[in-house]
Amino acid sequence: MNPDLVSPASTSLLCFEWAYSMRYSVVFVLLLSVVGCNTESPEATKKSNRRVVRAFPEAAPPEESTEVKSVSVKVVGMMCPTGCFPQVESIIAKNNKIESVELAPQLKSDAIDNPVVTVKYRGELDKEATTKAIIEAGFESVEYTDL
Repeated sequence: MNPDLVSPASTSLLCFEWAYSMRYSVVFVLLLSVVGCNTESPEATKKSNRRVVRAFPEAAPPEESTEVKSVSVKVVGMMCPTGCFPQVESIIAKNNKIESVELAPQLKSDAIDNPVVTVKYRGELDKEATTKAIIEAGFESVEYTDL
């Protein structure tokens, strides 16, 4: 179309016609989204609306505990707060149930004289896997004491 032949009035008329025709498309889409389209037969709908009731509710799987628990972990071989503790902390913190890992108070800031960390967690702590990972990292042994 030659731009010299198109007047501003005809351009606005074209825009109005396009907007007017789009209005019906928008109304149709909105109506379809509100009403929906059901491709199932009425009997299939009746079957899908049935509620499932457990005959033995006590057989339901146990829910995870949301209570925060604490355990004291003694890591024999953990000697320095700048190298050893961060390594132990990262091993323990890999479990997504862990809330925090804290080093017990020490007499000196540059050495570990009390190789104990306090672990706060939710649910169950896999002590076997944690012990295995700590031993594989080069520490001597691991002892747990529930708090």
